[in-house]
Amino acid sequence: MMQGWPGIYRRAAKAFRRFRRDEAGVAAVEFAFTLPIYLVSIILLVEVARLVYTQSVVLYAAEEATRYALVNYDATSSDIQTVASDKLLGLDPNNLTAIIVTSPVDPDDHTKLVTVEVRYQYVPLLPIDKLIPLGDADGYALKGQSKGFLTEEIPY
Repeated sequence: MMQGWPGIYRRAAKAFRRFRRDEAGVAAVEFAFTLPIYLVSIILLVEVARLVYTQSVVLYAAEEATRYALVNYDATSSDIQTVASDKLLGLDPNNLTAIIVTSPVDPDDHTKLVTVEVRYQYVPLLPIDKLIPLGDADGYALKGQSKGFLTEEIPY
């Protein structure tokens, strides 16, 4: 016996109501919607943490090289540069762009102002610079600078 259109409509409406009440798989769908947001947040967090770590290591290298220059009055610029490059802990030495050491001696009072500047090119793990265009094509230029003042002991 054929039920006709009203019977088909009734069965479809009943199936639709049953489908609406069924909550199986809702958590999976919600997770699928939020997963990209979580992944992007975690990736950005890791990238910012790497950037902050790199900046602090570059500054640490400049400070340690300045400290070395203050303790060793007769240290040459190449000695100071070697100390600075040795203190770049966990960083790629190929991305080190410059270590600038200036230490002019004042001949009148035998004082010296030592300035150490370390420049490093930070390269992100993922192409974040496409989303946030703050750097150039090679990455972000970071700089750490430290100054120290010292006097030479004058023999009496």
